[in-house]
Amino acid sequence: MALKSKHNILILGDARMAFPVMKAMAKAGHAVFAGVSIYSNYMEWSRYLTGSFWHEPLEPGTDEAFPRVRDWLLEHPEIDTIQPVNEASIRFVTRHRDFFESQAILILPNRGIISLASDKTAMFDLCRDLNGPVAPYAAVHSLADIETALETIGYPFILKPSKVDAYIFDRKALILKTAEDFKSQFPHWPDIHPELLMQRYVSGPRHSVIYSAYEGRLLGALEIRAGRTHENDGTGYTTYGITVEPNPIIRQSVETLVKAMNYSFTGCLQYIVDPNTGDVTFMEINPRVSLARLAECGGLPHSLWGLSMAHGTAPSGFNDPWSLPTGVEYVWTKGELTLLAQLLKSKQISLREFGSRLTGAMRDAARSHHAIFDITDPLPAIGVYTNKIIRPFVKHWRQRTGFEPASAS
Repeated sequence: MALKSKHNILILGDARMAFPVMKAMAKAGHAVFAGVSIYSNYMEWSRYLTGSFWHEPLEPGTDEAFPRVRDWLLEHPEIDTIQPVNEASIRFVTRHRDFFESQAILILPNRGIISLASDKTAMFDLCRDLNGPVAPYAAVHSLADIETALETIGYPFILKPSKVDAYIFDRKALILKTAEDFKSQFPHWPDIHPELLMQRYVSGPRHSVIYSAYEGRLLGALEIRAGRTHENDGTGYTTYGITVEPNPIIRQSVETLVKAMNYSFTGCLQYIVDPNTGDVTFMEINPRVSLARLAECGGLPHSLWGLSMAHGTAPSGFNDPWSLPTGVEYVWTKGELTLLAQLLKSKQISLREFGSRLTGAMRDAARSHHAIFDITDPLPAIGVYTNKIIRPFVKHWRQRTGFEPASAS
């Protein structure tokens, strides 16, 4: 649905999902600006941006960027809409929501939904109360709690943050299959986490449902099966995904949760599906535009729908919200190549396996939609891969000439 006026939009969160959002908005005639940091993937080079400014990184959840973002907004009163696109930017905007709402309209679910989505234990409780698919779980606060929960959950189990946006020993989640794994991978309680979520581990690919909704009514949805991720155990960010026929259990759960939360705007509900047993378990909800490139290419116009809803126009949505095409493929090649290089360097895979997996990744890259690369906007991807190729040589030169210690990371 087209808006009656053009808008000046600030995108916060210089992550992969920002690229298709800014493209959709710019092609619709809106002026798009972005805050960028050292993690920008050269977003500032995009032809779809009207302008950009630099700020401190929003990761790992600090407020160092706030003075710069605040001052830029005060200097640019023409900005009438703000779109945070990733988890770090949503948490950032939420911490300063009063200020941001005083400057512009937010494309963001309400405070209650953001609060609930940020508390994984509360979301598990809601899913359970709605008779949704959720494997046995427990909120734990100490090693003693884990030992107690083991009596009912057992091995294998997964540990992940419940409320704090931070890694557990450098991982988004830990899959602990044996007592030995528990002892070696979780040597002590991490002080940064007051609570962790412990759940029986269900083996299988992650199924992400990217959806848009208005006041609890589903407008459109895509189910995406992750074939590979940037971690070798299947946790982490999707490096290859494909749209699939909606799983009936997942479809029912999504519709029930969206209605119960009275959800508006875009979100992502994630599940694990065991391909052998068909068992399904709820993972988490992300109140943002996850896998935005695949969603847009699959026919879900979540970027423009979100803009319409923020400015008071409810999209009509699809007659059947689940009618979008299957077989649409997506790759994040940079993440894939980084993982393969790490596995080869640490000798976790052989040179032969490296070659086989690299060939498969290149084959997928040739036919899929890309997280960053866009034939109509190639400069950001050129910047990313040029930097990736040149940086090791620059580092080697600096070490040889004494500009960088050999131990520098």
